[in-house]
Amino acid sequence: MSRQLIPFFSKLPFQRKLLLSSILLSVLPVLLLGSAASYVASSSIQKEVNAKHEATLRQIELQVDSMLKRFDYMTIQIAGDVTIEKSARLGISMDEPEKLEATLDMVSTLRKYRTLSDVPFNAYLIYNKFNTVYSTSLGMLLTKDFPYYEALRQYEPSFTGSLFLPSNTYPNQNDFLIVRPVGSSSTVDGILFLEADPTRLYEMLQSVDMGDGSQLLVVNGNGRIVLSQQMQEIGTTLPAPFAKRLELKTPASTEAVAYGDERYNVSVHRSSFNDWAYVIIAPQDALTAKASLIRKVTWLIAGFLALLWGLIALFASKRLYYPIRSLLLKLPGRTKPSQDGLQQLDAFMEQVMDTNKRLDSELREQAPQLRENTLIKLLQGEWNEAEFALKSQQYDFPLHGKNGFIVCLFEVDDLMEFRTSYKGKDRSLMMYALTKLVEEVAAPQIASVTVSPSLGKIALIAGADNVGEAFESQIEQLTVRVRHQTKELFRLTLTAGVSRIRPTYRGIHESYLEAGDLLSFRHLLGRDLTISHQALESKDTLKQSARNLIKRQKTIVKRIAEGDMDSVYAEFDEMIRDIPHHLTGFKPVTGIFTNLVAEVDHLLEQLGFELTSLFAYNVYARVNELESLEQLQDWFIQEFFPALLSHYEKRNVTNQTKIVQQVVSYIQQGAEGELSLQEASSRFGVSQSQLSRMFKDEMNVNFIDYCIEVRMSRAKEWLVHSDMPIKQIAERLQYTTTQNFSRAFKQTTGMSPGQYRDSVRQRSDGFA
Repeated sequence: MSRQLIPFFSKLPFQRKLLLSSILLSVLPVLLLGSAASYVASSSIQKEVNAKHEATLRQIELQVDSMLKRFDYMTIQIAGDVTIEKSARLGISMDEPEKLEATLDMVSTLRKYRTLSDVPFNAYLIYNKFNTVYSTSLGMLLTKDFPYYEALRQYEPSFTGSLFLPSNTYPNQNDFLIVRPVGSSSTVDGILFLEADPTRLYEMLQSVDMGDGSQLLVVNGNGRIVLSQQMQEIGTTLPAPFAKRLELKTPASTEAVAYGDERYNVSVHRSSFNDWAYVIIAPQDALTAKASLIRKVTWLIAGFLALLWGLIALFASKRLYYPIRSLLLKLPGRTKPSQDGLQQLDAFMEQVMDTNKRLDSELREQAPQLRENTLIKLLQGEWNEAEFALKSQQYDFPLHGKNGFIVCLFEVDDLMEFRTSYKGKDRSLMMYALTKLVEEVAAPQIASVTVSPSLGKIALIAGADNVGEAFESQIEQLTVRVRHQTKELFRLTLTAGVSRIRPTYRGIHESYLEAGDLLSFRHLLGRDLTISHQALESKDTLKQSARNLIKRQKTIVKRIAEGDMDSVYAEFDEMIRDIPHHLTGFKPVTGIFTNLVAEVDHLLEQLGFELTSLFAYNVYARVNELESLEQLQDWFIQEFFPALLSHYEKRNVTNQTKIVQQVVSYIQQGAEGELSLQEASSRFGVSQSQLSRMFKDEMNVNFIDYCIEVRMSRAKEWLVHSDMPIKQIAERLQYTTTQNFSRAFKQTTGMSPGQYRDSVRQRSDGFA
């Protein structure tokens, strides 16, 4: 059975295992304790009853045997008295003096014994030889008139002891008889019958209160009842089942005996004086009534406790299972558990662990790229101090500076040739090699990190532990070594822009912009150089003449990024008019326009395009081939800018729908956050005016109105399908007050939020 239960238990769902285990652990001890208590109580009561019966029997035995011994001793004295023996031998006669004297002495002796006895009795002396009986109560009788003639006929004299005849042994025998022979050991001259009233013995048994229907008996060796609490039973035969119990001849003990439809406990104690047995017969039901009551009460209490603990176990198992059920409801793609919850959680955790292993493997593979993206965001100013400190600890950047940080930006001088020479993976490998070169040159000397923010550029972020000209000189010497090794290993030339030292991580972004600005002077100063702010300060004329022109270049590039070509042409015309006032000689002029092409090239690269795809020739070479400012102006206006305009028009037509779809998704997913046209335009890289126009064209609704529609739709969903308070809905939808939300909702739907919830639910109840 147990072997069958174990597989059955193992197949149960965890929730049922938990319930069954809880019930067993709570109910089983109570039941076992109840069984033990019931058994102990019943056993104790049974032992107590048995001990009581044994004590009662011993007491009765002591009293009855004491009285019997006195009777027996009395018969011994009377039968052994010489006067009685002489009278029995000579017989009774009124004529013969000797016999008369013996008779008178006999009568006097019997009278004396009766007087001395504390128990009244009558004596009968049977003269065997003379067929005569003397009675103290009836006088002289013939033997055949003797009241106990039948007993006399069946009596066989024995000098070893007396014969006890209880009442009703023979017909008309109401009294108790003790019979003893009179005479010498060789002849029996007479027989002494001692008749005693059994009332005293009967009263002795009656004084014992048995209760519960129990009966106290004294039974002789023949199974006849010698004494009983009921007089009519004396002299009768003990029923067979009880007589068989007495035949066992065991010492004092208690046994159960079946008699009729009932069972009785029979307690027996054998007399040490004769062959009598003292017996208590008690109905088992009455005897065990108290024990049964205790058992019932014990089991009632145990049952109540078992039920109570069972209910507690049921409630506790559900409470213990509640966290598992809550977790199951949160599992993806599930609404309620249908299998073993623990197995589901185990399977889900295995999936999570497998997914974690896979993600960890992917993370390890992508760690270099994530590390690089982190540094690029640092250069672009997207991290604050705390955020980058956390990232620095995560990726273990060897970047620390007690007095600040400096950025050194390297850029390939001939970017067009670099792109033409290296394509696809070769280009990526080349940039990786240049980055590692810069990192290896800098690593032994300064704490630094290296990253490539864009094609052809490598940024070195160095920590400055010592502030002064020595550190700046060390950085410039490092750039010289990098440029020298690049020419030797890769046949390329690099120009480096070195920023000022700034004290915090936030200053790294400003240093990066400064280094980029310094690189814009490359086309004026020449290639394969290290440009720092000290170098520009020594050339004040060049600095002043180029600053405004470079500023206009950046404005032109920004307008190109926004697709505002009208502003591009206007800024370009202003730059053409400023050039004669700031620059002398044609070489610096060519450098300014080459730098403009490079900035546009960089912009297109960020957008996922290449400048070479717009032109069938080398744009940088064409700029350097032109010989006058007028030729440069004509080429930009007639070829360069129109090509960009055509590209943007095609790009805008194909990408407008895609951008608007992305914006719509952004609005729907961010309905619970702060939505703004400025944030959306910044996120998707278009101007606010351009995004507003594109959204209106595609959706036939304004950006702000659509945001309101989405929020109201989300509010309707919560109002109908949840009991979420209106205040909480307003807070989740970023409304400052419930009144503002209610006003906006009513303007949209024509009713308040509460009215809308009630009306929809009333319709649902009607359909139901």
